[in-house]
Amino acid sequence: MQNNENDQHSPLGADIRLLGNLLGQIIREQHGQHAFDLVERVRLTAITRRSSDEDASKQLERIIQGTSLDEKRVLIRAFGNYLQLINIAEDQQRIRTLRRRERTRGLSESIQRAIHDLSKDGMTADEMRGLLDKIRVRLVLTAHPSEAKRQEVLIKLRDIADFLAAKEVVDLLPREEHRIDDDITRRIEQLWRVMPTRANRATVADEVEYGLYFITSVIMRTTVDIYDEIFNSLETYYPDENWDEYDLPPVLRFASWIGGDRDGNPNVTPEVTIQTLKTLRAAAREVYKDDIAYLRDRLTQATDEIGIEADMLTAIPVEAKSEEKYPNEIYRQVMDAIYDRLDTDFYVDGEALLQDLKLIQRSLRHHNAQHSADGTLVWLIRKVQLFGLHLVPLDVREDARLHSAALTEMFKFYGTTDNYEALPEIEKQALLTAEIASPRPFFPIDLVFSEATNKIINTWRMVGDAHKQYGSVVIDTFIASMSRQPSDVLAMLLFAKEVGLTGKLDITPLFETVDDLMEAPAVMENLFNNPEYRRHLDMRITATGQPKQQIMIGYSDSNKDGGYIASNWSLYQAQLKLAEFCKAQNVILELFHGRGGSIGRGGGPTNRAILSQPPSSMQGDIKITEQGEVIAYRYSNSAIAWRHLGQVMHAAMMAVGAPPVTQLQPEWVEAMNQLTDLGRDAYRNFVYETPGFLTYWQEATPINELANMPIGSRPAKRKKGGFDAIRAIPWVFSWMQSRAIIPSWFGVGHALGTFAEVDPKNLAIMQNMYQNWSFFKILIENVQLDVAKADMKIAEYYASLVQDEDLRGQIFTRLKLEHERAFEFICKVTGQEELLENVPVIKVSIERRNPYVDPINFIQVELLRKFREMEPDSPDYKVTLRELLATISGIAAGMKTTG
Repeated sequence: MQNNENDQHSPLGADIRLLGNLLGQIIREQHGQHAFDLVERVRLTAITRRSSDEDASKQLERIIQGTSLDEKRVLIRAFGNYLQLINIAEDQQRIRTLRRRERTRGLSESIQRAIHDLSKDGMTADEMRGLLDKIRVRLVLTAHPSEAKRQEVLIKLRDIADFLAAKEVVDLLPREEHRIDDDITRRIEQLWRVMPTRANRATVADEVEYGLYFITSVIMRTTVDIYDEIFNSLETYYPDENWDEYDLPPVLRFASWIGGDRDGNPNVTPEVTIQTLKTLRAAAREVYKDDIAYLRDRLTQATDEIGIEADMLTAIPVEAKSEEKYPNEIYRQVMDAIYDRLDTDFYVDGEALLQDLKLIQRSLRHHNAQHSADGTLVWLIRKVQLFGLHLVPLDVREDARLHSAALTEMFKFYGTTDNYEALPEIEKQALLTAEIASPRPFFPIDLVFSEATNKIINTWRMVGDAHKQYGSVVIDTFIASMSRQPSDVLAMLLFAKEVGLTGKLDITPLFETVDDLMEAPAVMENLFNNPEYRRHLDMRITATGQPKQQIMIGYSDSNKDGGYIASNWSLYQAQLKLAEFCKAQNVILELFHGRGGSIGRGGGPTNRAILSQPPSSMQGDIKITEQGEVIAYRYSNSAIAWRHLGQVMHAAMMAVGAPPVTQLQPEWVEAMNQLTDLGRDAYRNFVYETPGFLTYWQEATPINELANMPIGSRPAKRKKGGFDAIRAIPWVFSWMQSRAIIPSWFGVGHALGTFAEVDPKNLAIMQNMYQNWSFFKILIENVQLDVAKADMKIAEYYASLVQDEDLRGQIFTRLKLEHERAFEFICKVTGQEELLENVPVIKVSIERRNPYVDPINFIQVELLRKFREMEPDSPDYKVTLRELLATISGIAAGMKTTG
């Protein structure tokens, strides 16, 4: 395959050409010249189609319809793999650009730039220490069913990326370059033959292994790099200060939901969570064993040539086998002893391992081995400081409604009340408060309840047992999704008290819908005034001496509920009010942002999201989810990961250390209120009130087929029911596949256009907001990306799957008109002639990949049409489904997002 890169002589063009040529070679080798010619014919037709050639569009449809299933299989893999390779080439080009900028003028949005700017603006060393003591960023990996790539595929893609990076070495010899090209060819051949999707649905254990791959291969080392950059930047801009690299506060940490998030996932049992903790601990030990083995082979100083500290040998006695194996090499013997301790799981926790490593380092430094004490040993010490033996803490999440149902059964069993769930909220609170204050146990020793209630009790008992076995660090947050009332939070506090965890973990409500977000401040005020909850809060004291409250806000369900503008504005207002309230209560607010990968679920650059928050809401403590395919995109490549984390930390430091001075203007607030009402009304009218809309969605997207895709361990629905029960992830995923992408932009055009047309001044107001208010600027720039990605011609092709012609015409016409309106008024607000003029790199990237995504869309529609006519017992049913699922992976690669 060739490429359509305009500049054939650019490094990016060369990379794409190389990868495309090698893929074409594999296609010819595996399937012959005829298959390669078919791929080229489809490719060239798709490129011609993008020049608005209607005949080419019809020709592409005829070609696809005339292919056999085996030929479609070749096309799907050809274009799907090519898109994966384009992604690698673009990442490599981004790395080149970043390295060039860093070498010539330094990187903007970096840790170094943040410390430079703050010091230049007059921040003293003591104030800088205070800032670092205040900042706590925690990125939380989640395993929602949105990552379409298998780990087996990810490993091969990473290898190709590494090989491509190796070609950057200056003055490669021809034989060296030839060897690298051979290595890339080998991986492309392997990629061609691997199944792009799982044969069976992923288990929770599979998802844990998936997360571990990124944690151990990239995240651990890159996080250590980030701390190294902080330390080096402090020494550069505050040279007269004595900075201790080990005393840097924990400004950046990771956590995980994988194996702990049981919201709607019956497969995450208490036993699974305990096993996940064991798996994480085992993985940490293996990482450290590798590092210790590396050091053991290098700390080979002869005992006769170097001294040792007596307390080191007392704390780490050397066994006879080590003395025999490494005679007269005392430091090597000691490292061997630590290796054995790790191998036998001797250490209680990471702190015990850390103390042994520091003893060795101190002994080396005291005996004139300063350089040996630094380097790899320093990196290992920092790694253990950050990741311990638990690797990452698990957050546990459960649906508040299941807690409520369990309480109903238990209270009825005890004769307290026949129907707890039917009680008025004030009575629920009184009942829970009294039970929390009561010294008697609430959970019986032997469980006599329903399976669901017993599972709730066992989950909390599991958390208590985990604390006893591994320490409180392994699970320090319990989240109740769909929290709506104070009783939802008091229920968690009651259960925590029952297992001895009062004050020992964050009790975190998750407010998800638009209405719940608006009620969140009132809920928290009620809780802070509750004496039992206040007692818990006063036990969650931070280093500043203030209590801390973690509150999670959901982007996905609020968007699904009210559309893009209503979701984002309700989130902004909730943050603002919660921050003001917590400040008045002298409570540190830690906001936990449940952001997804796509724009419709709160996606977009994390650093810009931090900077777009209300300044008062960024008090230093912040948690943010890294979901689904976002993990693979940000952490497959160490250079990309380093840049991402550097941007996140830059944003956190600037948001806390130099918050923007722009005042929120009353006319901006009024404009957002009106835009929200207009956008929500248009969105809800279209999605919730249009007759036949659900039928259109189910027929014009592969939503039902997605349920058969074994990419996650959880079902597409939280519970039985209709649209309300559908998770936001498959909702967004299905529209992304059909290229309509309505969850992120429908209603935006109506809102902007109607508001602008009501009063001629309103357009100028929005333009002013865009220029001077980071929240609105990022709101518009994020949505323009999905408006640009959306393709109405492809979406119309999917609409042809809708059997009712009147329904098809009515809904698609509304969809197309709203897209045109969004395009028009986003451009008017931003002052652009075309979308993405202000980010030409992204614009070119979309244009580059469109001709390669389009054929997979055409194939998917054709397969959907045939598949829906098949009986499950027909001979081609499973094979067709397999290829249909492969198209889903291919389109996801081309769109660079799923759900």
